Amino acid sequence: MDLSTGIWQLARECSSIAEAGGVKDVVAGLAKSIAAAGIPSTVVLPRYGFVDLKALGARRLPLTFDLRLPRDNGFSPPAPEPVEVWVCEREGVRILLLDSPRTRDKRAVYTYRREDEQENPHKHKGTGHWDVHHLNMIVQRGALLVARRLEERPAVLHCHDGHCGLVPALLAEDPQARAWFKQTRALLTIHNAGRGYHQEIYGLDFAGQLSGLPQAVLRRAYRGEAVDPLVLGGLYAPVNTVSEGYAREIMSGDLEELTGGLGSSYRENGVTLLGITNGIDPLPFDPRRPEHTGLKEAFDPLGDDLEGKRRIRAELLKRLTAGKLPGLETHGRLSGEEAGPLYTFVGRLTRQKGVDLLIGALSLLFTRRAGMRVLILGEGEKGIEESLVSLCREVPARGRLAVLLGYSTEIAKMVYASGDFFLIPSLFEPCGLTDFYAQMMGSLPLVHRVGGLEKVEHGVTGYSYDEHSMEGLCGAVLASLADYHDNPGLLTRMRRQAVERIYSRYTWDKVLAQNYLPLYTGEAVPPGPGV
Repeated sequence: MDLSTGIWQLARECSSIAEAGGVKDVVAGLAKSIAAAGIPSTVVLPRYGFVDLKALGARRLPLTFDLRLPRDNGFSPPAPEPVEVWVCEREGVRILLLDSPRTRDKRAVYTYRREDEQENPHKHKGTGHWDVHHLNMIVQRGALLVARRLEERPAVLHCHDGHCGLVPALLAEDPQARAWFKQTRALLTIHNAGRGYHQEIYGLDFAGQLSGLPQAVLRRAYRGEAVDPLVLGGLYAPVNTVSEGYAREIMSGDLEELTGGLGSSYRENGVTLLGITNGIDPLPFDPRRPEHTGLKEAFDPLGDDLEGKRRIRAELLKRLTAGKLPGLETHGRLSGEEAGPLYTFVGRLTRQKGVDLLIGALSLLFTRRAGMRVLILGEGEKGIEESLVSLCREVPARGRLAVLLGYSTEIAKMVYASGDFFLIPSLFEPCGLTDFYAQMMGSLPLVHRVGGLEKVEHGVTGYSYDEHSMEGLCGAVLASLADYHDNPGLLTRMRRQAVERIYSRYTWDKVLAQNYLPLYTGEAVPPGPGV
């Protein structure tokens, strides 16, 4: 299949523009590698209120259109919603930003911020936007309208997650879309199939008002009084998830409860779920290149030159002690190097990420006086945040645990670079990218061996454990501590092997060429667990 008309990524986030989870890195990395391969590459996003159009160098296109969307969640008829289109270019990728009064009042991609709650007590910090489905439809229906107005027929519309899961059905069932996009293929990628991530639309009438799709089509994915975009998308287009291990777990039934029965829905409908492990753009995480990482020091895990890592850690802990980490709520403190190696965590503070289990394990390890320090950066569930803060105050954790609530890209890079080991105790993990980032920075991951984290090979590129339990996590920590003190040569080899494996297997150019290009063209199907 000819790809010269371009590949469009449809998503709710993209690195350096609108950031929330791992989707941002995949969209940006894949789009950039497509452009580098000489294929026209476009990303379509909402223009959120925090997106600085001037800083992006964006210009407004001379096209405006009205989408007809319900005023609320199903209790009023559709009304016109004006959408403007802005365009900019980054690293060879065209970015189309869909701008409406609804998108530009959002301070974060998916959830309300503290400022929203202060303005309106019904908008609780950390909860999802009430009009999430409207935002999703602006991307999905908006992208199709923009293509037609620009008189473009992309070869592929790559739809990311349930936010864009209705596009394959729209291409096939909407008469105008079907006529215009005759040669366009769709692909649906599931980044997280957990409950709460499907973007289900409750009520057939509401789903019809939002999408314009006939009820007969929507009923094909009507489950539990809701239309499931992940199910519907899989009926009209190839569907993949972001690692072979996660695809296998979904289709085998191992994750039926956690995924709301997605695997059984696919099996019942004859849908094959493919697994393609995400890639990484290594340059922003290569500590040998501080001009690209943004770090003030260089170091080289491949050559076992870690002096720069130690200086970065000293600077970070100095700023932590002095309270000079703007935008972050800091708790606890960390003692010096004599207190042991530094274990780090960067991510959402949720049960899915295993932070509830991590809290119990740390309490046990600190009580036993394990020679370690721990630095945690992230935000998430209120109860978990409070438990971490409480743990910081306990006597055994003093000087050994610091928690930074919030998020900063600059500080996240410093945390990755500072650690000796990186904790990923996820309950389930579709792919995992933080293990790549940590490995690039010379920090060995400790992972629950599940889903995409199976790529971390115990004793070779990191540490892993099988049982999702405090005992399993503590065992991996104690094994790494023993190697830190008794076998530093092994850690040197593991750091080198981890980086070498990323460059040989997991850069985006390799993942694109070996997996996504055959899927885009329809010429071949990458290996996956299937049905």
